[in-house]
Amino acid sequence: MTHLCHYLKTALIHALILTNGSHKNLLLSTKLLTLASSVAYTMEYVRKLFETMIERDVFVWNTLIRGYTDQGPCREAIALYRTMHQTGVLPNNYTFPFVVRLGLFSMYAQSGQTLNSEVVFGDMFVRNVVSWIVMIAGYCESADLLRSLFDKMVVRNLVSWNAMIAAYEQNNACRNAVKVFRRMINKKVDYDYITMVSIITACASLGTLSTGIWLHELVRIKGFETNVYVTNAFIDMYAKCGNIDLAKDVFKRLPHAITVSWSSIVVACASHGHGDDALKLFSQMKERAFGSSRRRKHFESMTKEYSIVPGLEQSACLKEAYEFLERMPVEPNASVWGALLGACRKHSDVDLAELVTDKLFQLDPKLVTFY
Repeated sequence: MTHLCHYLKTALIHALILTNGSHKNLLLSTKLLTLASSVAYTMEYVRKLFETMIERDVFVWNTLIRGYTDQGPCREAIALYRTMHQTGVLPNNYTFPFVVRLGLFSMYAQSGQTLNSEVVFGDMFVRNVVSWIVMIAGYCESADLLRSLFDKMVVRNLVSWNAMIAAYEQNNACRNAVKVFRRMINKKVDYDYITMVSIITACASLGTLSTGIWLHELVRIKGFETNVYVTNAFIDMYAKCGNIDLAKDVFKRLPHAITVSWSSIVVACASHGHGDDALKLFSQMKERAFGSSRRRKHFESMTKEYSIVPGLEQSACLKEAYEFLERMPVEPNASVWGALLGACRKHSDVDLAELVTDKLFQLDPKLVTFY
């Protein structure tokens, strides 16, 4: 009822403006359009107001685009944005957030249409790097367009490079992430710990130890070795690259290990057949985090509380571990089965690995990393 009252009041104001002949006043008409777009039940009324306006500056266009973005249909906002360009009205920094919210590029791509990125961004202020970043991060499903948008950026700062690398890494295009990082280094762009976390994670997915060692040297140069996020990424990376000794060394150098750090190194040890070390580290973690708890059985606690499969130091233990997980009253999650799969890989137990893989894909068919 309140919304209806606002709508009726707006219609009354509109009638008064028409009666007084004030509809030619751009400022007054713009304010009426803004009011109508916020209270109207449909955009049809707002669109009629827009079409009766003699003058339409960028603020007027932005108001109508925002209305369609908020209330729909979005296809009208896209058509309106195109018409705006055709009429020679240039977008500004207030136009772009609506474009991002619309997922404009995605909609164009899905409909098979093309949109020149220079048309969209060519008139934006150079300082508007953040808006570029949002678009880059949000449109990573098309790698070619993603790279095209990035290459056309007038200004690239550290945040934009980080966004590009992270977008590739998060969308399983890790080789491209590494290429972008190398390009960043060649251009003498300074990197930070956020850059390193993303690129180390990408390296872990690729399993390229030599690249990981090179990244570690870059981390030493910048003094990021004590950063807990970088350290955790290195522990995971070295473990996935098959070098558990380097993973242990990184952990030992960490001055203040957090729960994730402990969990990472324990899982790394367990999945590489270092069962004794995994149990020892787990015991230390329990002591530091919770104090003495002698009455608990470590084996049961590790599997139920931390999703870790210990005791895989010998190939003969793999079948026993599999049977143990099968008997668990609570369904083990992907981390548990993933740890066992890593041990199967280490000991070349292909038959058991196939069984474990089936379990993983029953949990989540999208777990492509375990292929």
